[in-house]
Amino acid sequence: MVGDEWPHAVMQAHRGALVAQAIARRLSEAMAEQGMSANALARKSGVNRQVIANVLNGTVWPDMLTVVDLEGALEVMLWPVHVEWRIPAPGEAIEGYNNEAEGASTSGSSASGSAG
Repeated sequence: MVGDEWPHAVMQAHRGALVAQAIARRLSEAMAEQGMSANALARKSGVNRQVIANVLNGTVWPDMLTVVDLEGALEVMLWPVHVEWRIPAPGEAIEGYNNEAEGASTSGSSASGSAG
């Protein structure tokens, strides 16, 4: 991380880290929008509550099946449209990030498409 706190921190230019961050941010937003606790989401999704907490805290990156189960339970897409992001080359400065609905992006890493 370059600055701030997870899941809103400015990340190094690493696509995997940016995707994990975007998933955690969208998961947090969806849970808040639906008034759903980690316990309730665990019951509905079949994903362990501690795994949900760890994803939200950034201590683990969720695997694909976990993301699918969480998306199904919340009925929202968590996976960002990251292929449209411009990830800075190694050594290229990151000038901030843009917190768009489809996930995190860094300045120069625009998510110009839309996600469901």
